[in-house]
Amino acid sequence: MSLPPDLDEEAFAAVWRGVDEECRSLGVAITTGHTARYTDASLPWVGSGTAFGVGDHGDIVLPDGARLGDALVVTKGPAVETTGLLTTLFPDGVDLPPETLAVAQERLEDTGVVRDALAAADAGSVSAMHDATEGGLLGALFEMADSAGVRLAVDSDPVPTMPGVTETCTALGMNPWRATTGGTLLLAVDAKDADAVLAALDDRGTPAAVVGHVESGEGVVRDGTAASRPTGDASWPVYERLLERG
Repeated sequence: MSLPPDLDEEAFAAVWRGVDEECRSLGVAITTGHTARYTDASLPWVGSGTAFGVGDHGDIVLPDGARLGDALVVTKGPAVETTGLLTTLFPDGVDLPPETLAVAQERLEDTGVVRDALAAADAGSVSAMHDATEGGLLGALFEMADSAGVRLAVDSDPVPTMPGVTETCTALGMNPWRATTGGTLLLAVDAKDADAVLAALDDRGTPAAVVGHVESGEGVVRDGTAASRPTGDASWPVYERLLERG
C-alpha cells in the first residue's frame, strides 16, 4: 500500500482497520505485503496485489463459459465506479447541483462485486461472470462474447442505472457504457435459473435485470444493431481533463 507522507498513524490505523474488517468478513487472509509512505502519493493506494484461492477448480465460474440460450444478467449498470470516483476526486469540476453531486459520490460504496458474485453462484447455474472494469459495460460484453465464441444480444432499456450516473455522465460529456464500472457484474445464467439469481441479488439490495441472451455468432448486438468495440475507456480522457483544470 502506498501512503501519502502526511497520513499520520491514527489515520493509517483507521484505513487498516477497514481492510481488516472487510477481509475477515470475506474469509480472506493477507499473508504478506509492503506498505510505505511516498512523496508523490496523494491518497492511500494499493498498487498491485496477487490473490490465491483454495478450492475445487471445477467450481470456478470464469468469464468464458457463456452458453447458447443463457440469459444475460447485469447488476447496477454502467459507469458506477467512474461516477463515484470522478465526483469525489473533482467535486468542483462536475457541474451538478449539490444534492445530485452527493448522490453521485455515494456510488463509491457500490464498487464491490464479490458478495454479489457469491450470491448469484449459490442461487442458480451461472456459466460465466465478469466484472465490468476497463472499457465499461460494453467492453465486458465484448470480452465475454469473444472468450466464449458467441454473440451477446442486449437490450438497453432493462439495464439498471444507479442514481447520479446519468447526470454525471451528461455533465462530463462521457459515454456511460464505455466508462469503467467496477461494481457492475455481468453474468450468463441458465435461463431457467434467472429468476432465482435475480431474487438472490434483490435480497442483497443489488439492482439487477435480465438484459439479453447468448446466441450463435460473434460480437455484441445492442438494441438490434451491431455495437462497435471500445478502443479505450471513456473515463480516462475525462479524468485527464479534470486533472489539468485542478
